[in-house]
Amino acid sequence: MRTLLLFLILLAAPLQAAKIRYIDLHSYTKKELREAIAGRLDYIRKRSASPSRADDAAFLVETYLRNHGLPDATVSWNLGPEKDIILTINEGIAKFLGPITVQGYSSAQENQEDIIAIQNQFKAPFPESGDKRAFSAEAIATANSRVTALLHSYGYWNATLTSQKGTRDPQGHIPFTLQIDKGPLFTLLTPELKSPVPPTTSLRQKLQNTLNQRATSKTIIGIRNSISESYRRLGYNDIRLEIEKEAKGSQLLLTFTLTPGEKYTIHSFATSGLKRDIPPRVLSRFTKKIGESYDLKILNQEIKKLLSTGAFNSVRLENKEHSPTELDLTLHLSEAKARGYSLALGFGSIEGYILGTRYHDRNFMGHLWNLTAGIEATSLGVLGEIALTDPFFLGKDLSLNNRGFLITRDFDSHRKLEGGITNELSWKIGPHYSATLGLENSLSDISSDLPDELIGPKRYFNHRLNLRQTYDRRNDPTLPTDGWFARFDTSLGYIHGDQALSYLETEAQLSYYRSLGDNTSYSLGLRGGFILSDGADEDIPIDLRTFLGGANSVRSFPERDLGERIGSLPLGGTSWWVANAEYSHTIKGPLRGLIFLDAGALDNELELAAGLGIRINLPVGPIRLEYGRSLSRDSGEPSGAFHFAIGTTF
Repeated sequence: MRTLLLFLILLAAPLQAAKIRYIDLHSYTKKELREAIAGRLDYIRKRSASPSRADDAAFLVETYLRNHGLPDATVSWNLGPEKDIILTINEGIAKFLGPITVQGYSSAQENQEDIIAIQNQFKAPFPESGDKRAFSAEAIATANSRVTALLHSYGYWNATLTSQKGTRDPQGHIPFTLQIDKGPLFTLLTPELKSPVPPTTSLRQKLQNTLNQRATSKTIIGIRNSISESYRRLGYNDIRLEIEKEAKGSQLLLTFTLTPGEKYTIHSFATSGLKRDIPPRVLSRFTKKIGESYDLKILNQEIKKLLSTGAFNSVRLENKEHSPTELDLTLHLSEAKARGYSLALGFGSIEGYILGTRYHDRNFMGHLWNLTAGIEATSLGVLGEIALTDPFFLGKDLSLNNRGFLITRDFDSHRKLEGGITNELSWKIGPHYSATLGLENSLSDISSDLPDELIGPKRYFNHRLNLRQTYDRRNDPTLPTDGWFARFDTSLGYIHGDQALSYLETEAQLSYYRSLGDNTSYSLGLRGGFILSDGADEDIPIDLRTFLGGANSVRSFPERDLGERIGSLPLGGTSWWVANAEYSHTIKGPLRGLIFLDAGALDNELELAAGLGIRINLPVGPIRLEYGRSLSRDSGEPSGAFHFAIGTTF
C-alpha cells in the first residue's frame, strides 16, 4: 500500500521544466527573443528537456530568426548536464531595414507629418519585431505601392516614386532613399452622378460645392458618403455605387454611377421582449415613421438614444418584407435591471477623502425617467442630492433634469451651507454642438474669519439663469488625444438677502489636442471669465468668486491658494484666466510621462509655473500625480506643489 501511494505521489509530481539557453545571439537580446516567441515555446518550457523537444525549440527559433532579419540563420541544439536545452545560433548575414530618407517632398514644418506617414507606409510591409524590421526584397514593391497610394490620397494623383537601396552597414541595416516626384496638386471638377433616380436639390448643391476642392481621398470619401446618405433617406438602402476618376490637366473629374435597388417604406412597427410598454412619447419616435422611407441610419440613431438611457441591455431591429416596396419593423428589446446601488471611494488634492453612496432607477415609474439619489462625504463637507431626468422631454431630443441639493463646504477662507433646486433643459444640434439652459434657486449661509466687509452677503437667496454652449470635436471626451473643444457660459443672476445685487457672469474655454504618432501628444488650453455686478467687487458673495491654484489651473499653487490674501486666507477674484500647455509620452502601457507649463492671473496678478507628472490612463479618465514649480514666485508664495487628481486638466 505504501509503495502504491509513493508511486502515485511521484506520478502526480510535476516534471522538471526545461530551461533554454542561447549561445552566439547578437542581433537580438535574449529577452527580446524570449518575449517574441514565448507563446510558441510554452509547451516545451513547461516540460522536461528531451531530444525531440530540443529539436522543436531549435526549429522554432531558427524559423523566427529567418523571418525577422537573419535569412541565413541556423540553430543547432544539445542537452546540457542539468537537463537544459542549449541552442547555438549561427546568425549568418543580417538584413534589417535601415533609415528611410525622403527626397523631393518639402521639408517645411507643415509637411513633417506627411514625411513621417510616407516613412511608415514604406516600413509597413517589412516584418516587424520590436523596434527592428527584417529586410525582404519581396516587400519593396508593396512598400512602393503603399507610398504611391498615400501620395494619391493627398491629392497628388500623378505622383511617382523611385526607391533606392543603400549599402548595408556593419549591423546589417539597409538604408533606403525615396525619390518622390509629386507632380501637380489636383483639385476637383464638379462630380457627375449617373442615376435612374434624380438627386435631391440639396445633394446637387453639395456636389457643386466641391468644385476646386483639393482632390484628397478624404474629400472623395466624403462625397461618396453624401451620395449614399442622400439616397438612403429616400428609402434606397441597397444601393450600389461605382466611381471612375479621370484626370483633366491638374483637375480630377469624378463620375459616380448609382444603382439604387429597391425603395422601401415602413408599413408597420412593433416591439417585443418588454415587461413594461415603452412610453407613448418615446414609442412615437418610431411609429411616426410609418409610411416614411426606410432609413436605417436614422433608425439606428434612435436605437442608440434608447440604449443611452441605461434601461435596456440590448436593442435589435428586425425587418421583414411586407410587399416588394414595404417593410414590417420589429424592435426586440432586452430590459436591464433598472434599480441599483453604488459605492464610491476616492481621494483628491482638494477634496481629501471621498466616500459616497448612490441609488438609481433608470426606468422610474416605467417612463424611462432616470432617478438618482445620493450622499457624498469629503474632508470639505457633505453633499446630498436627488435628481430626476427625462431624456425624451415632450417626446423630443430634449433632456430635462430637475435636481434638489444640500451642500456644506469648509474652505480656508469661508464655510457655507447651501440648499436649492436646479432645472436644466439640454439639447443637441448635430453631432458636435449642444446647449443647456438652466435655472437655479438657492439659499446660502456663509461664515468666515475674514472681515465682514470683504466677504459680501452672509445669508442670501440666489436666482440664476444660465446658458451653456459647447462644441466638441475631440476624438474621446474622457482621454482626448486629437481634436478641439469649446465652451461658453453666460449667467444672469439676482441676489437678495443682507443686500440686493444683480450680476452677469461669463466663462469661456478653448482646448486643443494633437497626437504626434502613437505614443506622443500635446494639448493646449485657454480658459477665462469674469463676474460683473451693480455693486463693488467686495459686495459679490465670496462663494461666487473665483479661486485659482491647484491641479486644474496653475499647478505651483495648492488648491484655491493663488491671489490676494488676508493673512493665510484667500479672497478670491472677479476676473481670471488660465493657460496650460502639456506634452506627454507613453512610458509603458497606460503609463505616461508629462511636461507642462501653466500661466494664470486672478485680478491681474500673473503667475507662471512648470512641472512634471505621471499619468495612468484608465477608461474613466487619467489618474494624475503632478508637481508644479513656480517660475514667478513672490514673497510668501509657495515654491511649488504636488497634486493628485482624476480627469483631464482642461
